[in-house]
Amino acid sequence: MLAFSSVSHVGLVILGIASFSVQGIQGALFQLFNFTIVAGGIFILIGFLHHRTGSTELVSLGGVAKTMPLLASCFFVFGLAGMGVPGTNGFIAENLILVSVLNSHTGAGIAALAGIVLAAAYFLSIYQRAFLGPVKNNVIAEAMDLRKRELLLVMAFIILIMLGGIFPNIILDITRASSDLWISNLGR
Repeated sequence: MLAFSSVSHVGLVILGIASFSVQGIQGALFQLFNFTIVAGGIFILIGFLHHRTGSTELVSLGGVAKTMPLLASCFFVFGLAGMGVPGTNGFIAENLILVSVLNSHTGAGIAALAGIVLAAAYFLSIYQRAFLGPVKNNVIAEAMDLRKRELLLVMAFIILIMLGGIFPNIILDITRASSDLWISNLGR
């Protein structure tokens, strides 16, 4: 899942840069920031899950949300940010990129929209099989949810996701001058 997500996010970054607009460049930079936070958080959660169950294969999982609701909830928040749901930093990044790409390369923008929809369906399908439904094995039935220190670590990532979604100007103000300069140098 992470490999598909990585390719999808890098593709969006490239499209943002290829739009040759300040909005596209800022969206690409924001997407790189977003993907670092989301992928880092998901990797941490997958590590916690693997430590508790000994596996991260879909065949071995199922019903994780029943025994580890905090882990499952945090994973879902990271998935929402990866999908670009409003209120997360993923929404701001994807919106900036898509608007700039639709203005400059309409066909590529429509293809990117289709890719985002497919990625969302892919994540939700995997989430459903791994975290929802009946508990499939005894290891998951006996697994412990996130400890306080683990939850604090994951919450730091979630706070960054929400801050980026609610206050995007924190990042956009920082990248504005360099994006303007980069675009102005392209015109030479």
